[in-house]
Amino acid sequence: MDELPDPAPGFVRIQVRLPRDGQPTPGDLARMSGVALDDLGLVQVLDGSAMVDVRTEHGKTAREHLERLGPTRLVGWDWQWLKLNIGRNHGLNIGQLKKVMLNVDALPLGRILINNTHTMVGVQDFKLPAVLARMSTLRVNGYAARPEALPIGTGPGSAEYRGGSGASGGVGAGASSGARKPRPRTDR
Repeated sequence: MDELPDPAPGFVRIQVRLPRDGQPTPGDLARMSGVALDDLGLVQVLDGSAMVDVRTEHGKTAREHLERLGPTRLVGWDWQWLKLNIGRNHGLNIGQLKKVMLNVDALPLGRILINNTHTMVGVQDFKLPAVLARMSTLRVNGYAARPEALPIGTGPGSAEYRGGSGASGGVGAGASSGARKPRPRTDR
């Protein structure tokens, strides 16, 4: 079977890159997903990877559990950078940005990078045209947002949020301010 059928309505497909040593069986993957069997769909082990269909409301839980095997990704969800021409210099903070993104129906969010002069937000590619249309007239703290969509594959790395600890919470899929840790001082 070369092509898998599309996930059933209400399901998302998670791809897992499997370790080279010891391929798990579909039953092992179902157990490791941390989701009840009634909430699982297709489970298929391919050469070096596996596909697991899970009900949308349990997708995050299953993905966190399957991360133990290897890197995961949501199949069919491509992320693209949305650039807003407002940043910290304009009084924008992470809470305010999440509220704006909630109002324009952009959730779940990918990575968030708030810089001094502009902000980069990862948005699902199929939601981007509607988000751009809603944000075109938006003003934040009196400044025009002037949204732009960067072409897929451009920008500062992947626009998909990849929370490694699984301890993320809040609105959307998580956030990162992009701020760096201060360097330790060296006494001269």
